[in-house]
Amino acid sequence: MKKLITALGIGLSMAVLAACTAGSSASESEIAQQVEVNISLPEKISPNEESNIKVKVTQAGESVEDAENIQFEVWKMNDKAESELIEATHEKDGVYSIRKTFKETGVYYVQTHVTARDMHVMPKKQFIVGQVSKEEMEKMKQMEEDSQQEGEGGGQHH
Repeated sequence: MKKLITALGIGLSMAVLAACTAGSSASESEIAQQVEVNISLPEKISPNEESNIKVKVTQAGESVEDAENIQFEVWKMNDKAESELIEATHEKDGVYSIRKTFKETGVYYVQTHVTARDMHVMPKKQFIVGQVSKEEMEKMKQMEEDSQQEGEGGGQHH
């Protein structure tokens, strides 16, 4: 009887170890295949001038040419309720872009909503249109610090 219990215990332990090993290698594989998104903004954005905002989408170092859906959400600081969602155009080499004219000076955000290869990635970037006041710059810095503290756990990939 003891031999049977010992054999069952060993068998159960091996099954648990096999399941853990399979699970960890799958997650390592998923991490290696994560879709990466890099937002690119012009160095200077002026009000009432058209700007080109781009995103480069890659996976395992290769350009993603077959993204299912890419949208740019743009809003002025403290006014997310008035955000605008703009469908991106595929250029080449994993680059997708929009053209946008900002009517007002201020601090803005752009967040891309990238759906590619069964993943949804939503990076966000803060930027300035025109010249902003010292007070707006301080608000921007504070919000950026707060955002970084909240984002330390990841949270961009879904």
